[in-house]
Amino acid sequence: MDIVTVDVESAWGDIVGQSEAVAALRSWSMDPMHAYLFVGPSGTGKRQAARVFSAAVQAQHFTGDDAGRERQLRLGLQDKHPDVEMYEPEGSQLLVPAVRESIIPSAFRKPADGPRRIIVIDRFHDAHPGAAAALLKTVEEPPPNAIIILLAESVPVEHVAIASRCCKIEFPPLSRDDLAGWIAAHGVAPNQTDALIEASGGDLRRLELLIDDPGFAERSALWRDLPTTIDGTGATAGRLVRELVAMMAAASEPLTVRHEQELKELDAREEMLGTRGSGRSGVDARHKRELRRLRTEEVRFGLRVVARRYSRALAAGGGRELVDAVSRLRQANDALIRNPNETLLLHNLFWGLPPLHG
Repeated sequence: MDIVTVDVESAWGDIVGQSEAVAALRSWSMDPMHAYLFVGPSGTGKRQAARVFSAAVQAQHFTGDDAGRERQLRLGLQDKHPDVEMYEPEGSQLLVPAVRESIIPSAFRKPADGPRRIIVIDRFHDAHPGAAAALLKTVEEPPPNAIIILLAESVPVEHVAIASRCCKIEFPPLSRDDLAGWIAAHGVAPNQTDALIEASGGDLRRLELLIDDPGFAERSALWRDLPTTIDGTGATAGRLVRELVAMMAAASEPLTVRHEQELKELDAREEMLGTRGSGRSGVDARHKRELRRLRTEEVRFGLRVVARRYSRALAAGGGRELVDAVSRLRQANDALIRNPNETLLLHNLFWGLPPLHG
């Protein structure tokens, strides 16, 4: 079949960094394989790359007229293409029932509008071993018109078998230059670049939220000045915690707005396709995870800022109390993995830290 090339250059250009992954996917979109595994840390562009790749495949392999190809591309880039399905685990793991009852039947449906069925499975690193095993045969021998794309932060040992059946595309951490270039392109003042990159932890999705966060500068200043603001009293520790908790709640507003828009778009898509309600539980679960992660990442950022100040004071000749302070900050950071009560964690931490002067 002759493939008509559709101009997707601007769409590929929207993927930040990842030049090697983009080059590979642009080539594969002309003659796609049956299964792909996108591997890399959170916020490195895997989901956006899957969106652009899927849109490019649908447009470039469409045999209709130019208007039809443009429509295929537009729907794919807007997450509205009826033959591109995104699956997200409803809980902490992708489980066997979801694979057998939803994903596999979807892969075997005939394309309704475009030339291919494309199934994108997010957070595959969290898939239960049984779910990965249940999906193995479909990934190995999918229907002729189906493409399966797995998105994962890593490849656990129990997923090696299914990974070996996929074309693996690496998404390494974004470089500082990539992030700085993206920040500059969005019109952010250069003097904010370093703070934004540090606060993002290299996660582009968090960076997207931070540049629209009007309270970021004030929140950063509170964290930075905290070692000289605390005075060893519970009253001051409590006041600082209340201020930070309120600021973090305000910082979640841009993400909440984004979630509300996603749900509106999901409702419209499902009403159009006659599948109303089928995808909401997975999206709701992701929204909750993203809000929780936003708060956790904000606390981690703040703890890094505070720890750096104590480390500098220690390097300048501080005593044992500063060694203990750095250790306590490290322990607090480690404790976040257990999803603790943030208010209690921060209050106890701030109360016990030694004040710095100047």
